[in-house]
Amino acid sequence: MMRQLGQTRHHTPKRKPYILKVLILAFIAAGLLFGLLKLFNLDKEILKGPRTVVRLVTGSGLKSDHGRVNVLLLGTGGAGHEGPDLTDTMILASIDENAKDVVLVSIPRDLWDEDISSKINHAYAYGEEKGGKGLDVAKENITKLLGIPVHYAVRVDFGGFTKAVDLTDGLDINVENSFSDPHYPIGGKEDDLCGNILEKADINGAKVDVVKTASGSAIPIAEITDQNTPFTCRYETLNFVKGPTHMNGETALKFVRSRYGTNGEGSDFARSARQEKVILAFRQKVLSSQTLSDPKTAIGLIKTFGDSIDTDIVNDNVPVFAKLANKIDPATIRKVVLDAGRDESVLQVGDPANYGGQYALIPKGTWEDLGDYINGEIFKLEEK
Repeated sequence: MMRQLGQTRHHTPKRKPYILKVLILAFIAAGLLFGLLKLFNLDKEILKGPRTVVRLVTGSGLKSDHGRVNVLLLGTGGAGHEGPDLTDTMILASIDENAKDVVLVSIPRDLWDEDISSKINHAYAYGEEKGGKGLDVAKENITKLLGIPVHYAVRVDFGGFTKAVDLTDGLDINVENSFSDPHYPIGGKEDDLCGNILEKADINGAKVDVVKTASGSAIPIAEITDQNTPFTCRYETLNFVKGPTHMNGETALKFVRSRYGTNGEGSDFARSARQEKVILAFRQKVLSSQTLSDPKTAIGLIKTFGDSIDTDIVNDNVPVFAKLANKIDPATIRKVVLDAGRDESVLQVGDPANYGGQYALIPKGTWEDLGDYINGEIFKLEEK
């Protein structure tokens, strides 16, 4: 059954105080809000408004379509990373209003977005350059591309994520496949020449920018990719071994950001699966009695995420979100991965000549077909 969902447009509200921002994290780590509220006796303050009380009791007040609330979760590199506002992680969480069914749609960063003539992972950065409207642009463009209305958005930078994982003493992750990634970028070395020289060379009668290596060879800059780069000092090699692994914040971040892993772990499908695995592990860790009963850890999480979260969820809706999130059973969460390369994939690699020479993903059929597929997956349980 095809669901025709409407499109909406929202304005970006003012940024929230740091306490509210970390409370928004409760949506990602469902249940954290209730623990923090009770721990610091903040529940009376937050719940004292009449409208909030009514919404909390009735469960109403959140924007929704066809009984589902859709939230876009974005992860950015933040300060110290190349392209600090580019979204390496994009997941659309679609939750039915009774929290009985949750669907996570992993959106590849290379999905082409014609509105900005770039990949979808540039949408937030593009919006930020247009007057701090990153969340608006990301929501509107995802709505248009996927045919799903995005009601709310939360953006977290990876710096805050790394610190938060360390505050909870790390995560226990089951690595599905051993893999290596020889091209993981090292923060702060994005512009390091690694002993090479930039100059111009005459190639086929034209002056071309090239990189002159120590061996004397000249490589046209336009032909350099992450895989054949002469700037080897900008990268490190990651190695992960199959089986249970305890990861600190830095290791967990590398695990989810790795893009060129061996053993099939370089695909969008595998990368999305790793991202979801870490998000759910973090949720479980935050919900543990050890974390919630430790005031020092709770306060640290509040301070850490104070400057790391951007959201358009307003104050009155925070307790309602927390109530909804607290009902979610992780075992029932369904996952939809948009990728290319498998027989069952719904995306394909587009001709670089049509996308400014870039590697870009587009639907195998039309964009309407892609929207039909995603809506069909989201509403699959209701159709049975």
